[in-house]
Amino acid sequence: MAASCMKRNPTIAATFQGSSVAFPAGHYHSPIPDRADLLRREGPIWAQRPGLAGVDIQEPQQLALLESLRPHVAAIDYPVEAPAAPDLYYYMNGMFPVLDAEFLYGALCLFQPKRVVEVGSGFSSLVTADVNRRVFGGAMEVTCIEPWPRDFLVAGVPGITRLVRSRMEEADPSVFGQLEAGDVLFIDSSHVSKAGSDVNFLFFEVLPQLKSGVYVHLHDIFLPDEYPRAWVIDEERSWNEQYLLHAFLMSNHDWRVVWMAHYMLSRHREAVSAVFPRCPALGAGGSFWMQRR
Repeated sequence: MAASCMKRNPTIAATFQGSSVAFPAGHYHSPIPDRADLLRREGPIWAQRPGLAGVDIQEPQQLALLESLRPHVAAIDYPVEAPAAPDLYYYMNGMFPVLDAEFLYGALCLFQPKRVVEVGSGFSSLVTADVNRRVFGGAMEVTCIEPWPRDFLVAGVPGITRLVRSRMEEADPSVFGQLEAGDVLFIDSSHVSKAGSDVNFLFFEVLPQLKSGVYVHLHDIFLPDEYPRAWVIDEERSWNEQYLLHAFLMSNHDWRVVWMAHYMLSRHREAVSAVFPRCPALGAGGSFWMQRR
């Protein structure tokens, strides 16, 4: 097929010289978009969208949940910059921003899970560990699955039960089957659906086996809007996880939307800032929470 395309298009043929890929970036068979085409159509591409087509985003329920978190997040006192202690969360970490961290803190207090399985661990793990120590006295079972753990995870963090140094798709599948109603599966993946990827494993192997009542978190989700323009145009990220998530949720009555950080902050800024006053001054968020019915 590639040879046929090159024969028909001399421009593509020239691009292919010295290339080891079947189709160059921007080709209609490539998952990497054409930057020039995106710039030509950037107005409609990065316009705010009114809703998530085919999905009930439960907006009134999200606003009610926001208010219910207020008493739980009042005691949060994380430092802005990196503290001396390596196992303490701080806001300006560049990976897991303020809104997502404080919502995670409040949600764990409210949902009271017995087990948390975190796939893709780091600064979010420090929040979970802190809640486990402060609120649950260490009774929450916290499993972190991370193939390339940060030093503080390797050293051990009080409040984290165990660290599994593995990719999600190679971990013991029983760890997901043990989650019960109210428990949390916290995912911060590679964000890319491709052959053999962790994202495909999550959507096609893990999510279908979860029991009713299990909460699932995904990170860096900007639905119903496009991925940030700077990420796509300037940094040339070609992430696609949120497209798969949208398709998964369309007309899917087995799951309900719980919280959409980007949507709520961009459409209900005053309400969000009233509960999370450090937001958006110290950053925003990209957490997406859902629950199996």
